[in-house]
Order: sequence, then structure tokens, then C-alpha cells
Amino acid sequence: MLNRRPPRAAARSGTALVCALGVTLLALATAGCEDDTAASGRRQPATRADMAADSDGGKTLRLGEPTSVTYKRGSDHMRGALRVTAVSVRKGTRAELRTAGVEPSDVRTTQPYYVTMTFENIGESSLHYPFLNTPTGLEDTGGVDDQPLITGDTEVTACPGKDPDDFAVGAKISLCKVFLVPNGIRPSVVTYSTGDDTKRPVGWKATR
Repeated sequence: MLNRRPPRAAARSGTALVCALGVTLLALATAGCEDDTAASGRRQPATRADMAADSDGGKTLRLGEPTSVTYKRGSDHMRGALRVTAVSVRKGTRAELRTAGVEPSDVRTTQPYYVTMTFENIGESSLHYPFLNTPTGLEDTGGVDDQPLITGDTEVTACPGKDPDDFAVGAKISLCKVFLVPNGIRPSVVTYSTGDDTKRPVGWKATR
């Protein structure tokens, strides 16, 4: 007579085999997903500039560190999205201001500083006459907002800062702005304030 395995034992054995195969397949699938996720992460690293707009409001970044902001222009409520970076703050000379029609004697109690910014249109539409550099500010070590040099249509050759008439989607531009800092005082923080968060401007430490 054949020694047959009891039906229940055979069923339990079959079930155990199926479970074992399922666990193995699940482990392989999980490992594959982890590998794909890691590879995807390597291909598309996250950057600060991809963060939500205005998330750096009230913070002080390092020079050269980008941030995304909502752009809003005054009375006509023009809106957009910009990637903005304070690139450098450097000392100028009073003599260099002559190219903009400024006499050194007119600014003898101040020292000019040149703030260079870069802008990129990361929004969905072009910006017409955007005045990109208008919201740029400079605060000195005394906690005072320093005055920008107003020269009309004449630029300081050492610090060109003419805004574009049209700023297309994906366009990039570098602009410079002149500030007059009182003698004996140093720049501390570059600020940029626009959009819906003007009370909490993003800032960049003026020295690296």
C-alpha cells in the first residue's frame, strides 16, 4: 500500500511554498523600486531654486545662492515667478560715477557700492517692462536701508543695470545697482522684496 500524505499536510505544504515564493518576489520588487528611486534621485537632484516661491522670505542666504520669488509690479498687478540671486557686492569709486553725470563732490560723504543680481523668468508668461532691479535693496551694518543712486537713463559704466523691455519665459539677465553707503559704514545685507511677502524680504549676506 502506498504511503500517502494526509490531504491537510499537503495543502499546508503547498500554501507554504506559495507564501515563500511571494515573499521572495516582494523582496525583489522592493529592491528594484529602491534602485529606481535612487537612480531617479541621482538623475534629478533637488535644488534650492526649485523650492516653492517665497519660501526664503525673512531668511538670509549666502551670496550666489538662488531663491524663487513671486514677482508683482505695483499698480497694474503684473505677476510672475522669478529665480533671483545676489551675486556680488563690491566697492566702487566716486570717480566712476562721473559717467552718469554725478560729480564726486556731490557724494563726498558716501561710498558707492555695486550690487550685482541675476534674474531668470521661471513663470509661465513674459514680463513687459518688469523693472526687475527696483526691489533690490542694501542694508548697512547700522541697520539702515542705503539709498540707491538715481541717474535717470544714464548708467554708471562700471555698474550697468538697464532693465529689459520684455523678459521672456526662460530668459536670464544680470543687472547691477549702485548704492551710496555713508563713509565709515559697511554693507551688511542685500534684500529683495516683491510679490505678496514684502514685509519679509529674502536677504543675502553682503560678504562671503
